[in-house]
Amino acid sequence: MSNYKAFRRTIESPIFSTVSFALIVFSIFVYSSISIVRLYPSKSISTPIIETPQPTHNNDVQAAANKTLQVQATTLALKVDQSSSIVVSNNVIVQPVTIEELEKEKQDGETPDPLIPPAKITKEERMEWFRKKLPDLEVFQSTNLSRAFHDRVLKFSTNQCAIQFFMVWLSPARTFGPRDFLAVETLMKANPHSCLVLISRSLDTRRGDKILKALLDRGFKILAVTPDLGSLVKDTPAETWLKKIKNVEIDPGENPLSVQLSNLIRLAVLYKYGGVYLDTDFIILKDFKGLRNAVGAQDVYQATRKWKTLNSAAMVFDKGHPILFDFLQEFATTFDGSKWGHNGPYMLTRVIRRVGNTPGYNLTVLGLEAFYPVN
Repeated sequence: MSNYKAFRRTIESPIFSTVSFALIVFSIFVYSSISIVRLYPSKSISTPIIETPQPTHNNDVQAAANKTLQVQATTLALKVDQSSSIVVSNNVIVQPVTIEELEKEKQDGETPDPLIPPAKITKEERMEWFRKKLPDLEVFQSTNLSRAFHDRVLKFSTNQCAIQFFMVWLSPARTFGPRDFLAVETLMKANPHSCLVLISRSLDTRRGDKILKALLDRGFKILAVTPDLGSLVKDTPAETWLKKIKNVEIDPGENPLSVQLSNLIRLAVLYKYGGVYLDTDFIILKDFKGLRNAVGAQDVYQATRKWKTLNSAAMVFDKGHPILFDFLQEFATTFDGSKWGHNGPYMLTRVIRRVGNTPGYNLTVLGLEAFYPVN
């Protein structure tokens, strides 16, 4: 009896409660860390794409620095103009890469997002800032990789894909972290035999290959591809908008331009290719089989449970669906880069409220629980 009383006094003491709580928190932290390390390897265990011989003399070092490295990245075969610096052989893209380019990639990986305008400046000052910044914005530049965008996507999409998924990543590759890995992992596990195109200039690099290796090694069909904005919006209402923004005839707005371009790219890629678009912050629990021409409600009226606000973070559409044309038109004609959500979820809400019931559109608005059960 005395032992029982002593035990009871022990477990009721504040010290025991504190120690127990700390042990529980520590256990959760260790489990989470193990789960993340399993999918997201640290830099210390990353391996180079190719191994280069180590020179033994200073002269050899200088000679090696002056040579051009041949870096090979596995991808699908595509047709490229003979004048291009990309050579295609046996489904392998071989890109000549200089030491200077390698150094530039390292620097770019650590620099801040160049698409974020300075805070607290006037519209005129912001447009002048954008005018000076424009020549250096790689997202608008045409390169061998960006010009190959269409061919690469088409070739990849014929790779026995049960469902074609798209994601957009316009941030530096180094910021693609555990949360984004979890989104991709759960997506591919819940949708086996499906394909994912990651539209991203920063991940379509040697650094991106290393980052995505943990996912590719598991057999997931994933392609990181540099976008070609011009071809994506060609023959759409957004083609004029892109020309105006590149000519600085439009105020890019206070919000990061990368957010606006992400809103545009997701609409254009679904219009041109069809499939499923998802942001990189979802945890996917079920497959997407059977879903067609659908979006999800993010907010509802409490009294009626009818949708109040929609979101463009998850969309399923057939190629060339007419409402995607309406979305692109609304984006181009009502663009406002200073109002959060105006060109994204609120644009989607405006258009569907206006034309969603058009005969032949066959549009489905899924309930809150489908895509946004946690808000």
